[in-house]
Amino acid sequence: MAKGEILTNSRFYLNIEGFPELYVKKVSGIQITLEAAGDKKAFGVTKGSKTKMQAVVSGVTTGTITVQFVAMVDSLEMQKWFRASHPVGGTMLGGVSESGGLRKAATLFAYNQGNGDAGAAEWEFTGVFPKSYKTSKMEPGSTEIFTETVEFVYETCHRIK
Repeated sequence: MAKGEILTNSRFYLNIEGFPELYVKKVSGIQITLEAAGDKKAFGVTKGSKTKMQAVVSGVTTGTITVQFVAMVDSLEMQKWFRASHPVGGTMLGGVSESGGLRKAATLFAYNQGNGDAGAAEWEFTGVFPKSYKTSKMEPGSTEIFTETVEFVYETCHRIK
């Protein structure tokens, strides 16, 4: 990797535990927010009317990651995980999920222009869980590739490289 090399959006790979051969078209939405207490106004006054303010991290909020996959004839595994993650009877009947809330790990790799399989930047996710599933629009005469889009929630995300 050349020092100061800029990464591009087009050289990446998402590895979700148990799904090593996915054709990923797009990844978006990585977000982490440190929630703060005491960051908006003074919390007290001392002698001489001196106010005191100190921001303190009070929690962490993660976003969702949206992944668009190219659909393959035999690519049912993602749909099976999604269905197994939600109540067997569907949302109206409720109940337990087949997977028991199985969460997975994932790693997003961004590659530079010359390092092959080694990621130049990496983000690790834990507690990955499918939240929503949708497919691309089907229409006569379309020239688009059929895709499946899954929105995942995650418990942690760290850029490790």
